[in-house]
Amino acid sequence: MRKILFIIMVSNFMIASAASEVLLKDIGVIGLASHDLFTWDRENEVNTENGRLDLSTIFDYENGSRWEKGGNPKNAENAPVWSITKRLVQFYKSELSINNKTQARINTVKYFHQMIKESYVRLSGLEFPSFAVDENVTNTEQAVLRALHDILPGKAKIYRRFFPVKEFKLTNFLFAKFYLNEKELNQKIAYFNGDYDQEYKEIKIPFTRRVINLKEVDGAFIEKFSEYNQARMLAELKRVGDGDITISEVYFIHHVKELFQKGLCSKNNKWIQNNLICN
Repeated sequence: MRKILFIIMVSNFMIASAASEVLLKDIGVIGLASHDLFTWDRENEVNTENGRLDLSTIFDYENGSRWEKGGNPKNAENAPVWSITKRLVQFYKSELSINNKTQARINTVKYFHQMIKESYVRLSGLEFPSFAVDENVTNTEQAVLRALHDILPGKAKIYRRFFPVKEFKLTNFLFAKFYLNEKELNQKIAYFNGDYDQEYKEIKIPFTRRVINLKEVDGAFIEKFSEYNQARMLAELKRVGDGDITISEVYFIHHVKELFQKGLCSKNNKWIQNNLICN
């Protein structure tokens, strides 16, 4: 019996440890996924995306006229998201050489879902959804994603010979379209600590004097569009970073699961083809 309990304890420890090894590419993948689920119209306070992980953020933006440029300009606001976006655009182009446009996009969406599955498990500590849900995404789910901005790294390392710098700020607009190589994307990042990195509290808007504090922006959204409180959410994430609980035990993490269950629904969406039952 003691041997069985020991095996269970070791297994749980391994799961918790694996969940804490988040990579920079996970920020890019889940960041792009969030753009595919939500495009927030601040003026009218509505989501203009369709809430499905079908890469509409790339292929449907401005009637599909910008797909080669990565679609929605939001996809070029930081290096990790841009690097994933460009890889998907390149994958689509390679598919076009052997398939028609419809099949090429279907295959590209499948490839995107493979990326999401790996990053989702590492970042959320949850098993990937085994079924989908035919419902609209909610502002509460968007609010929870915003709270998870806690994990956004302020800086990233550069692994290239003879490159003039070895590190850069992810909020520096000069590096927004910096195409990260595989080693750079696979670098580990710091885990949750209950606060935003300083770089996100002083985002400088290029060619203006404006400075944005992302923590304050997210806090206002969370307070207005959900039942949650940012300070309490961040305190809970600090418990994760301190090792008191796992990310899968966080009291609001179920919204992430529900969000992706909706995003994976293939009903009435020709671009998503999976084996998940969509209720």
